[in-house]
Amino acid sequence: MTKNNSPAQPPFGPPVGPQLPHPVNVKRDRQISPLWILPILALGLAAWLVFQAVSEAGQRITIHFDDAAGLEAGRTMIRYQGLEVGIVREVKLSEDLQSIYVTADIYPEAVQVLRKGTRFWLVKPKASITGISGLDALVSGNYIALLPGEGEPESQFTAIDGQPAEMPVGNGLTIQLQAPDLGSVSVGAQVYYKKIPVGEVYNYSLSHSKKRVLIDVLIQPQYANLVTNKSRFWNVSGVSANLGFSGVDVQFESLSALIAGAIAFDSPDEGLPIQPNHLFRLYPDLNTAGRGIAITIDLPEDNQISAGGAPIVYRGLQIGQISDLRLDRNQQRVVAHAAIEPSMSDLLTTGTSMRLEEANLSLTGVKNLGNLIKGNFLTLMPGDGEPARHFQAFTQAQLEEKRPGARVITLNADQSYGISRGTAVTHKGMPVGSVKQVRLDETKVRFDLIIKPEYASLVRSQSRFFIDGGIQADISAAGMHISVPPAEQLISNSIAFTSAGQGAPQQHYPLYKSRALADLAGNQQQGSATVTIFADTLPSVSEGSPVLYRNLPVGKVLSYALTRDGVTLKLAIQNQYRHLIQSDTVFWDRSGVEVEAGLGGVNIKASPLTTLIKGGIAFDSMPDVPNRVGKQFKLFPSLKDAKEFGTQISLTATHAKGISPGTNIQYQGVTVGKILTLTPDFKTGQIQIDARLFPQFAETLARENSHFWLVTPKVDLTGVQNLDSILSSYIEVAPGDGNYRQTFTLSEQSEKTFNGLTVILESIARASVRPGTPLLFRDIQVGQVSKVTLGELADRVLIEAQIDPGYRHLVRSDSVFWNTSGLDVSLGLTGANIQAGTIDTLLRGGIGLSTPEGQPLSAPAQTGDRFLLHEKANPEWKKWRTAIPAE
Repeated sequence: MTKNNSPAQPPFGPPVGPQLPHPVNVKRDRQISPLWILPILALGLAAWLVFQAVSEAGQRITIHFDDAAGLEAGRTMIRYQGLEVGIVREVKLSEDLQSIYVTADIYPEAVQVLRKGTRFWLVKPKASITGISGLDALVSGNYIALLPGEGEPESQFTAIDGQPAEMPVGNGLTIQLQAPDLGSVSVGAQVYYKKIPVGEVYNYSLSHSKKRVLIDVLIQPQYANLVTNKSRFWNVSGVSANLGFSGVDVQFESLSALIAGAIAFDSPDEGLPIQPNHLFRLYPDLNTAGRGIAITIDLPEDNQISAGGAPIVYRGLQIGQISDLRLDRNQQRVVAHAAIEPSMSDLLTTGTSMRLEEANLSLTGVKNLGNLIKGNFLTLMPGDGEPARHFQAFTQAQLEEKRPGARVITLNADQSYGISRGTAVTHKGMPVGSVKQVRLDETKVRFDLIIKPEYASLVRSQSRFFIDGGIQADISAAGMHISVPPAEQLISNSIAFTSAGQGAPQQHYPLYKSRALADLAGNQQQGSATVTIFADTLPSVSEGSPVLYRNLPVGKVLSYALTRDGVTLKLAIQNQYRHLIQSDTVFWDRSGVEVEAGLGGVNIKASPLTTLIKGGIAFDSMPDVPNRVGKQFKLFPSLKDAKEFGTQISLTATHAKGISPGTNIQYQGVTVGKILTLTPDFKTGQIQIDARLFPQFAETLARENSHFWLVTPKVDLTGVQNLDSILSSYIEVAPGDGNYRQTFTLSEQSEKTFNGLTVILESIARASVRPGTPLLFRDIQVGQVSKVTLGELADRVLIEAQIDPGYRHLVRSDSVFWNTSGLDVSLGLTGANIQAGTIDTLLRGGIGLSTPEGQPLSAPAQTGDRFLLHEKANPEWKKWRTAIPAE
């Protein structure tokens, strides 16, 4: 039987067949497939590369340049001290097409230098006569350099034109030089040591005081040890020329120094190392640099030493030179700074001194002629002692003074007479000394003389010193005496003296202008008396001028001296005429010719011949003339001034029109005084007038009630007044009584006592009324206006009118007043009616008055009564024919 392996299928229900095996639960493996390792590594590598790129990019900045010469994106580097710290990423033009913007990346290690004060500049090769800079840019191409700054972090910068001036070109020793001016030194100028370039100038600026120039110098590192604290720097720029008797010496350092300037220096062996930025002085040239042993010398006054290398000589050889002159403000002296050759150091001791060698030109010879061009120099005079570096210089005269037995004499004179330091002092034509110094001592000129020891005994108690030189002429009434000295004395004066008297010499002597005056001085005290007089200014007199009494010579002028207030003169009056000097004696200048000019003519008085030539002083007795200043007699400028010198008074005026110094003060046509000065007082607006009353009138006029007024011409249609004052105004005086007085008020009119009638007229306006306007009665002047003022309430004008005494009865209490000034014009249909007063009233104005008719007459007007001033008269007022009898 065949088996059917197919399962039977039931009719209903699930099919019946063989049973399948049950599914088994399979667990999933969750481990990462090795295939994912490669993508993960690639992703990590990409992230690292991105991080590396970002970190290496640093910080992006923008730099503004004026031009893009040599700038290339991706190639131009940014360097700091030779190290690359960034690179240019982009170069583009600004929107206005005027500048360049450079975008660059700064490496992370240099990001901290990006501050607000950081500066960038383009480095490119540059060649000049002083050298080549930026040579590294010639190989690698242009690059951008930076200099770190301070401030807040910044990413926007503006490039500068070039390397900062204060930044040295390279490494080395930086120092500063100080000079009065820059001269021809420029940035890049070479610095030489023994003509080898060892550095250069990299900057210059003004000092804080703005009075000096500071020059920054960089010394190359290998030569830095050459600069010590004893180093001396000097300018070798341009061309140096030295003109002397041996010819012209022209020197220059090099072609670059000639064009760009240069500096040289040297250093003594004993110098010490310095710190950077040490300050040195830059000397103008080699001569003033003062290389050698530094010393200082105190110089005498007026030494005429040149600060530009004056030599110091020893036995004819130059062993040093002056490098500088300075003023010691504490001791008020000139100190010279000099340098001495080191080989001469043994001569520099405490006993060494210097002698000032000066030029001396005379007929007998020439000494140190070269000094006239190059200045004086010093000669070293060695001495014993310890080593020293400070010395004293003396003139030849000062050395003579130090000699044992030398004598110092002092002379006094009114002027210098051309005498100067070094002038010879002679005795009988032989030189025996010299003038040490000449100076002004208060009111006198003082001469200090040094007499050599071998001639000191020639100066005695009665010696007289005088000027000896030039042609001397003595002109007098006895004749003319002319003295011609030797040729040498014609060129230069000297001081000579006589040996007279016994005993020890004096310390002070007068210096006379000539031998004649010295001889006169020897006899002037014998048989004469001395009188001292005072003058405001020195008259035309000299020593020896005659003193006259009524044209008789009775003495001579001894001397004169300047004082604080004027000049004092000493007169020698012979004893036989001494009694002529009394308490009322008046002295005046009698020099020359006296001329008096006036309307009456010209009066000329000539003095005697001696006073015409030499001047003179006269005197006589004059009572009532103030003749003294303190205890001294006063010297008047002339006899006229003496006679007119009386009492001084003071006048106060509102103006000075027509008044000037010299204006006369008169009384009834007689001149009794004169105006001296006029001074405005700006505070009060008045004029202060100083005048003088002549002595014979002062006692009468200088009284309390005296009246002074100004007289000026007055011209009008009624006549002319004060015709005598047309040529020149004057001041009239009316004597008064009372106590003595010196201050007065100058009036504009004379003082008159008015006995007439004074009334007050009231008007709406002033019109043409003024002081002096006449008051008319039937066209006859019966008075005048004396004053015009404004009423207290300013509602009217008050006119003060004065009626003459002979007409006061015409004015009654009902009288009427009207203005008669100008023209009265009436216009109507029938025509024009014109009424006018007299020509005088047309010009001066006028006030008419009339008294009404009727009997009995009204009461007479009294002083102070008030009336209305009408603008014009009623017709009937002029028709009144009132009979008014005189009272």
